[in-house]
Amino acid sequence: MKFPRTGRDPRIAKGALWTAGNLAITLATLGFVARPALAALLREITSLGAGLFAIRALFSIDADFGLAPLATEARAARGLRLRSLERYALAAVAAAWGSPAVVDALAVFRSNGSSYANMAPLAAATGGTIALVSMGASSLLVARVRRLELGVTPRALACAAASGGGILVGVALALTSKLEADASIALGAASSAVAFVAFAHAKNPRTLARRGRRALVLATFGGPLVVIAFLIASSSRASGSGLVLGLVFGFGALVVGAFSNKLEEHFLPLKGALLHALEGSRHALQSCDSGAAIAHVLARLRDASGTAAHADAASPELWMLHPTRVCTVDAAGYLHERAAELPALLFDIAKNEPDFTVRVDVLRALEVRRSDLRPLCRWLESRDGLFATLIAEDGEPDGLLIVPAAARREPLIIEEIHCAKVLADAFVSVCQTRSAHARHLTRERELANHIEALQDQIARLNHIATLDAGRHKLATVRLARPATAGIYSPSSRMAYDAVERRLERDAPLVVVAHAGVDPVPYIARAHLTGPRKEAPLVIVDGTSSQEHDLARWKNASTSPFALARQGLLVLVDGGALPCDIQLLVARALMERRPPWGCAIPLDVGIAFTATAAPSDLAEQGRLAPELFARFEEAPVIVLPSLHERHEDLYSIVADRLAREGLRVRGRPVGIDDAAFARLVEHSFDGGDAELAAIVTRLVAELDEEHNGDVVRAAHVDAAADILRSTQPISKSGRKRKHVQH
Repeated sequence: MKFPRTGRDPRIAKGALWTAGNLAITLATLGFVARPALAALLREITSLGAGLFAIRALFSIDADFGLAPLATEARAARGLRLRSLERYALAAVAAAWGSPAVVDALAVFRSNGSSYANMAPLAAATGGTIALVSMGASSLLVARVRRLELGVTPRALACAAASGGGILVGVALALTSKLEADASIALGAASSAVAFVAFAHAKNPRTLARRGRRALVLATFGGPLVVIAFLIASSSRASGSGLVLGLVFGFGALVVGAFSNKLEEHFLPLKGALLHALEGSRHALQSCDSGAAIAHVLARLRDASGTAAHADAASPELWMLHPTRVCTVDAAGYLHERAAELPALLFDIAKNEPDFTVRVDVLRALEVRRSDLRPLCRWLESRDGLFATLIAEDGEPDGLLIVPAAARREPLIIEEIHCAKVLADAFVSVCQTRSAHARHLTRERELANHIEALQDQIARLNHIATLDAGRHKLATVRLARPATAGIYSPSSRMAYDAVERRLERDAPLVVVAHAGVDPVPYIARAHLTGPRKEAPLVIVDGTSSQEHDLARWKNASTSPFALARQGLLVLVDGGALPCDIQLLVARALMERRPPWGCAIPLDVGIAFTATAAPSDLAEQGRLAPELFARFEEAPVIVLPSLHERHEDLYSIVADRLAREGLRVRGRPVGIDDAAFARLVEHSFDGGDAELAAIVTRLVAELDEEHNGDVVRAAHVDAAADILRSTQPISKSGRKRKHVQH
């Protein structure tokens, strides 16, 4: 983490530092000269300047150095307190250094000022000591008030140590040198001012805190040993044993320096357990696989928080993004991973905090002033969080590390924040790798589910298609029922075989059926053996007004082209269709594109039936040239009339009588030879429709008591007479003459 310079002009700090150094040189020079009253006054004035520069250095400790925006915002509520502290400190220093200056002035301008001159050194020494104590106390108060600002606390504590060091320097000079007490204290204050300015403008507070803690360890544990060894060794009356004791104490001081790292733990929160865990966990990420490394690091952080003995204690949490999930460890050290959600505000706050770390104590200090931070503070408190460090690369978040507070009440120190950021940087590759693996597993799982769903959908669609094919086949069988019996004569067999061959080739079909002959059963029966047998058979009756609606043909839901998709479209009496519909049909067949503008090609078979050949219809103007061009090369298949199929008549009559008898009487009806002979002699000018009417009449004329279920010749004669009497009358008053085709 880089620590930028303060926003103030750096020349101010340099000027204060050089001024304090010059003052120190001046004070050192004045201390070895005679003490006239004027020299004492000058010394007091320069000492006062040194104290003022030191106080200015105290309050030049920058609030954040670009490190803690939230902490700086939290300090705004304490701004009045800091301003009051500044005034009190300046007043104390001015009074402490001003009183000896006044005494020296009185000694100069009063003729009997010898008493004042004797009081001046004592006043100067006392004032200097009070000023140094005031400066140290002010530094400690600044560290207390601004404890949430990471860059302030190390500087303020170092300034307090500089004040204490100035007192020690002054006392040491007064005891061991020929300087007077006031000169010794002044020289200590000057040296303290130099250190004060240097510490207040230290560039890297983390290095300052680490070195200051090392100096504190050495001064606390090794300082007394060094002093004792120095006193023993410097004693003029020391014997050989005294020298040995001095060497022993000196060796003890060296041992203190060797074990200073261990002794520093007494000056760290929780004896440095969290700091050591954060420093050591980074190496674990490079020595084993990601899952084991995460479990090891979280377990180590759990132990460092002091909650390892409690099974229900909060666990450190490693959050990974894309997808969002959280990793924790239990009391036994086993890793658990589950899906969860992170507050979106946490990333925005962490990006602006020092080392991407959000501290819970800072959020608590701001929850009154910032209502938007309250949900985030409650969320972290619910996890017993001490801090949360963002895991990011190039500003893009990849995860989050949350460490629980447990029983800890001390605030975080700057080294712990830095080590947490170093550990978070080590987690970047782990989070990215596991997130990519999780995304791959998620995509694979989604793909497997999608494939399974598609397979189920395919199975359902296949079942639906099978049902649709069954329905289409059933409807086609119903249409083909009249052609299931009576195709034995050469004419009928040749016509049916020709229809079947055309449909097997999926070629356009043209059928000519004279009046009274229904071509649909022949086409339906042939369709059941063709390549489109499982597709629908759609019949369009050209004589029906419903089929003359152009909008219906263009509708994607009701158009005959849509209903006959992948099937066979039969235009019965196609010449009776309006010209615009014939043009539409011809264009769709030629372009193989549905008339509603669909991108799917038109896939449909086509059949055309009429009572005359398409060429005759085209000559008569009843068939559009565009539609005629679609059937011009197709052979014309002419279906034979009923009177041309003597070989088929018996099977047709027997089949119709049996089905009509079942429908009307509940049992089949037969016919004897005499009755059938009468039917053979009939001309059947009305074709299939006339035969159906005769069969219906014959079944209705049966008398169950006399005839049973057999049609006799008398029944045929009676039915023929009745049908002949009901034939339509021509304009000339005579019955219409039946023409055989």
